[in-house]
Amino acid sequence: MANQPNSLPIQEALLSATQTLAEELDISWNRLITLALQDFIRRYRGRQDLIAKINAAYEDDFSDEETHVVQAMVTSHRNLVEGEW
Repeated sequence: MANQPNSLPIQEALLSATQTLAEELDISWNRLITLALQDFIRRYRGRQDLIAKINAAYEDDFSDEETHVVQAMVTSHRNLVEGEW
C-alpha cells in the first residue's frame, strides 16, 4: 500500500478493498482510483444531461391537440372508475 496518499480520509475497509481490487486487476492503486473517479464523473454528467433533456422536453405546454387528447383520457378514465371507490 505504498502508493496510497495519506491525505485522503478513506475508511480502512474501503482502502483495503481498493488495494485488493487493484492487485486483482494488476494495476496500481492510483490507476484504479483514477479510473473510478473518471467513471463516476462520466456517469454523473450523463445523468445531468439526461435530466436536462427530460426537463427540456416537458418545458413546452401541450398543443391544442394534446390538450384535447388529455381531456378525453381524463373523461374516459372518470367514466371507467365511476362508482368504483
